[in-house]
Amino acid sequence: MIVASRPKFMHFLFAGLLAVFAFALLNYCLGQEADEWEPSSISSNASLKIQSRVDSGTWKSSHVSINRDQKIELRVLKPEGADEIRWFQIVADVSKYYKNANHPWEKDPYKWVGFDEIDYEVREITKWRDKWQVPQVEPDDFSLINPPKFYHNDVGTFWIQAEVRIGKKRLRSAGLKERTSRGMALSVFRLTIRENDSYLGHLTGFFNVPGLFGSIPYQSNNYIGVDCADVLVAARRKWRGRDDDRDYNVAMLVSEWPKAVNFQLKQGRVVEGNIGWGDQVKPGDLIAVRYPGRSRYQHIGALYRDQNANGVLDPEDIVLHAGPEALHFTALGNGGFDGEVAILRPKK
Repeated sequence: MIVASRPKFMHFLFAGLLAVFAFALLNYCLGQEADEWEPSSISSNASLKIQSRVDSGTWKSSHVSINRDQKIELRVLKPEGADEIRWFQIVADVSKYYKNANHPWEKDPYKWVGFDEIDYEVREITKWRDKWQVPQVEPDDFSLINPPKFYHNDVGTFWIQAEVRIGKKRLRSAGLKERTSRGMALSVFRLTIRENDSYLGHLTGFFNVPGLFGSIPYQSNNYIGVDCADVLVAARRKWRGRDDDRDYNVAMLVSEWPKAVNFQLKQGRVVEGNIGWGDQVKPGDLIAVRYPGRSRYQHIGALYRDQNANGVLDPEDIVLHAGPEALHFTALGNGGFDGEVAILRPKK
């Protein structure tokens, strides 16, 4: 009996030792990976600069905004003695609500409560590992395994960081360590990809920007956080190529911007008569709503598409809007714009 059990005992002993060794090796590798490449663990100053080039143009070290049909390249100039480079994407959790002021349904509505802190994650863009120059940025490069709700990988805004190793020394570009009370630092490299050069195209560049009730122009103009009115105003500024720091709310937009038509919506349907696409409403028109029983207009978005192409504004048609969530598409039939509606037509 003793002789017969010995091989079995040795088999289990060997298997156990092998498992212990594999577990130790895995922990060592994971520890080395986190110690060497986790951007948040780096204590050095942000000395690297990420450069970009659009359509084989001039290399620049500033934020870049492009149409999605344009070619964009990125690079970091290789420091002397550097042996490795890794690239990281800083991803805002756009599934959460953030606020600088109380929401309309809360106690003390619209009261300023201070700059909210936005949650971010840092993930390596593994396809770019050890590439000092990324010859073509592709949508798949920004694909996430578990993307937050409202995240887009093909259009929107993307924050990028690079890290270089020179022996035991590490250099990095700006990242979360440079955050301020108002949010992401302007020194962090930002790539904005929009659908096209139209007003709606510039609005799509605000995908992946957190919904932030009570955002200020500094935050909306720099893609840090937006509410329903600020994202529309900021997109118009980008479209027109003019910046200003005036802070608008929904009521101000309704009172100051040109109106095309007024009507009532219920369950996404016009209460009396029909409103036609092409003459009365157009893609890019703004749709503001005063909810039943309210004294002022409280929400606003942009008409995006006649979804069923029937030429009539109806519950299937699509609106692009933010607040309290990040910028996203929704159908009129969802009821978010039920009430007294004003259609505004921003001019360039």
